[in-house]
Amino acid sequence: MADFGLLGSDGAFKANLMNLRQRRQEIIASNIANVDTPGYKARRLEFEDVLRDSMPLGDELPMARTARHHMPVSMHIPVEGDLQEVETPIPKGDQNSVDIEQEMARQSANQLLYNYAAQSMSSQISQMRMVIQGNSQ
Repeated sequence: MADFGLLGSDGAFKANLMNLRQRRQEIIASNIANVDTPGYKARRLEFEDVLRDSMPLGDELPMARTARHHMPVSMHIPVEGDLQEVETPIPKGDQNSVDIEQEMARQSANQLLYNYAAQSMSSQISQMRMVIQGNSQ
């Protein structure tokens, strides 16, 4: 069973999202580094659909556990993502499937979404800190 810590299920979800975005960034960087490697197949990390299905429910009332042997609800199960290879080579004659323009666009988009997730996590931590310190500002 997953331990959610102080940040709860939302924090676990955001941490999982940030880990997946970081992993995707590493894969994109690897694709870019191999743009001139003959026969290299670009890789993609797909996780959005599975992650969307694992999102915590936001508009439902939380269920209270009245005994420790009750099953916890609204828990986030970490998603791993699915690593796929791009089979279609770019027409440059070396069977390489890395399209540098697509990779650069994916890298920029992924970086923006990672920053958004990090900002959301930082905001949640700030709110938690404010509650712990009893600061109402």
